[in-house]
Amino acid sequence: MLIALVVVFFYPYVIYPVVLYLIVRRRQHPTRLAGESACPTVALVISALNEEGVIAQKLANCLELDYPRGRLRIVVISDGSTDRTAEVARRFAGEAVEIIEQTARRGKLANLNEILPRRTEEILVLSDANVMYRADAVRKLVRRFQDPEVGCVSGKVILTDSAPALDQPTAGYYSLEWFLQAAASSIYSMAGADGAMYALRRELFRPCPAGTLIEDFAIPMAVIGQGKRVVHEPEAVGWERGPSSLREEFRRKARIAAGAAQALLRGNGWPPLRAPAGFWFVFVSHKLLRWISPLIGAAIVAYAIGSSAQPLAQAILAGICGVSLLAGLQLVSRSASRWLTVPFYFLFGQIAAGWGLLRGIAGQQSVLWAKENR
Repeated sequence: MLIALVVVFFYPYVIYPVVLYLIVRRRQHPTRLAGESACPTVALVISALNEEGVIAQKLANCLELDYPRGRLRIVVISDGSTDRTAEVARRFAGEAVEIIEQTARRGKLANLNEILPRRTEEILVLSDANVMYRADAVRKLVRRFQDPEVGCVSGKVILTDSAPALDQPTAGYYSLEWFLQAAASSIYSMAGADGAMYALRRELFRPCPAGTLIEDFAIPMAVIGQGKRVVHEPEAVGWERGPSSLREEFRRKARIAAGAAQALLRGNGWPPLRAPAGFWFVFVSHKLLRWISPLIGAAIVAYAIGSSAQPLAQAILAGICGVSLLAGLQLVSRSASRWLTVPFYFLFGQIAAGWGLLRGIAGQQSVLWAKENR
């Protein structure tokens, strides 16, 4: 039993990437691209809450995108901002830029549910205010829609200026994530999207249930539920400032875990039964087992303590103590050594996810994100 728990715990982090790599080498889903000449109409929707420090830079960045004038509409939703976000954004209002001012804060999801169904553009691109796109990013996203099977496309957002304790491990984490997303896309579909940069066909958008915590998972899963694929586009590149503190990263990871628990309990986080077996494999391996890994880890610790007379249990407990010691040393020393940063980031993530799962199960996670000052 203990061995089985250990294997299941490490499977999504160690075994699954290897298995996925071997599968992808032998069988890939074809990518249908006929060039980049097709330019459907696009609404680039920016959700903004108290973003006066970056909104001018963001809109200037959007207006410099390499996409035909008249085919790209930039929509800024100021969600009850109490600073000068709307005032600054209004300076850019015109033929290409539309400003929607909400007088009271409602949350990103409520705004998307209300505004997206009213858009007439063919493609919706959802973006955060602090993410700067490479000039060709929108072109790279929308070219994937030449494949009629593709319903949603996720970009590649690179984090910059993360807190020193998080810089190296987050870079390694996202490198692995991009590989897993691309590999899953080549098999059939990835599960979820990067909320900082993703696009979908307008007719596939389905409003999320009120209170949904992670819309960048719920919206793509609804696309999959309609028989379309969600794919990763590595050439659609953007940049976003990374977490500036351990506290910010802890809250982010906990919120994702709470949203995962919410989606599973509500039922809209599960693939449709008719989804291909390949997608069920990706979902269980990449999402489900990761989400519940803190619970599996807790079961391993409890089982090992309960059978501490066994050599295997003693070895596992010693390993857990060793990882905890290395993580503690990194926290104290702020060392950049991988021997310390990797154990620290892994344990840190498990604790944050465990806390988030408990909050999600208890329904205590607010849908309103308490954003950090930029």
